[in-house]
Amino acid sequence: MSPFYITITRERPDLGLWKRFYRVASDKGRFWLDLAKRFRPNTLTARKGIWSTPWPMAVHPQLAMPTYDPDFKRTFGEVSDHRALEIRDLIRQGRRLALFYSGGIDSTVCAVAMLKNLSSEEMKEVTFCCNINSATENPVFFYRHLHNKVALLDSTRTQYSDLIAMGYYPITADTGDDIFGTEQATQFYFSYAQLVDQLRGPARAGLSALQDDPGLMERPYKKFSDLLIPFLSPGFGFGAVAKTYSRDIGEWLYHKIVHNMETQDVPIHSLHDFFWWIIFNLRYTHCALRGPLFYSSAEGVKAAITTYLINWFNTPDYQRWSMANNNNGQKICRPTATHYKWAARNYIYDFDHNDWYFKYKIKSVSLYGLLQNNYDAFRMMFALDSDYQLHWLSDAQVQHEFEGGLQAFQG
Repeated sequence: MSPFYITITRERPDLGLWKRFYRVASDKGRFWLDLAKRFRPNTLTARKGIWSTPWPMAVHPQLAMPTYDPDFKRTFGEVSDHRALEIRDLIRQGRRLALFYSGGIDSTVCAVAMLKNLSSEEMKEVTFCCNINSATENPVFFYRHLHNKVALLDSTRTQYSDLIAMGYYPITADTGDDIFGTEQATQFYFSYAQLVDQLRGPARAGLSALQDDPGLMERPYKKFSDLLIPFLSPGFGFGAVAKTYSRDIGEWLYHKIVHNMETQDVPIHSLHDFFWWIIFNLRYTHCALRGPLFYSSAEGVKAAITTYLINWFNTPDYQRWSMANNNNGQKICRPTATHYKWAARNYIYDFDHNDWYFKYKIKSVSLYGLLQNNYDAFRMMFALDSDYQLHWLSDAQVQHEFEGGLQAFQG
């Protein structure tokens, strides 16, 4: 069996395979199936540190984590400006580019960097793929800088493979969340009071006292294990506290994550570091490759990943900036939904001076609209392997390999 770059487990409900897999799996194999419910359709895959999975996993060469450099000094703005100059060089080499622009913070960083650093002639070679939601999410920016000023394409009707056939190199901002450690952290901060309410005794009193601490996210993550374990358990979902949950799964996962952190060389100290590391290390591959899987034809996946797709934030400088700027207010300055991605907010504000966007913009998960286009086609997908072949749960041999991994997996 070839190693996998990414596994996705979306079973068609009418087939009932999940129950069969659950019956034959080892104890930890069952935990892994339950884990898929917690993190939706992706397997957590480590780029660094010890991490076992039920199936052989490989780190994609384009997604390997760069060496940690504690002396990295470039600011987020300097890294973003430099990235735009790299894009300018591609234009000067004759490439036409298409930025998938959602109006969110990550894609707006890409847009700002290019508008700042590219000439008007060079911007003629950049098309913005967006839709009505893009304008709604950031209306001032859209009408001030994009409408009737740059070429636009409807992103709801245009896949990566379509753009490649038209001669474009698509640009995505999919790993922007990974640089800042956003998604799980903001869900946790939002759920903090409800999580504390589940506790009893001294633990509840001590953690409750920290609830309004503006430096909450900078405290050592191990102080919050009584909250992190239930939060990581299926049953809590995306910030919504359930009456019952599978604590044994959350406890196993928490200690597995901690072991991974302790077997690599990047410093992990704070509560926000904990959540940042989950996405920066364990979900990075999924974030980087989900677009080509769901937004390309099956035949075009390899070309999209290896040749055409430009992942804006997947550079050594952005990742080294991320590793060297924990616990200093650059990623999040307060544990609220409007204070995340702080360095990116400042970069955008310095360009467009939009007070509302800077102070009040919250995350809008625009990716689901993209995934919805090909949802049905990929509901039976199991994996993309290192030969860029897709594996489907409808295939009996794939089911056999899937079951074998679950049976043998010991965590």
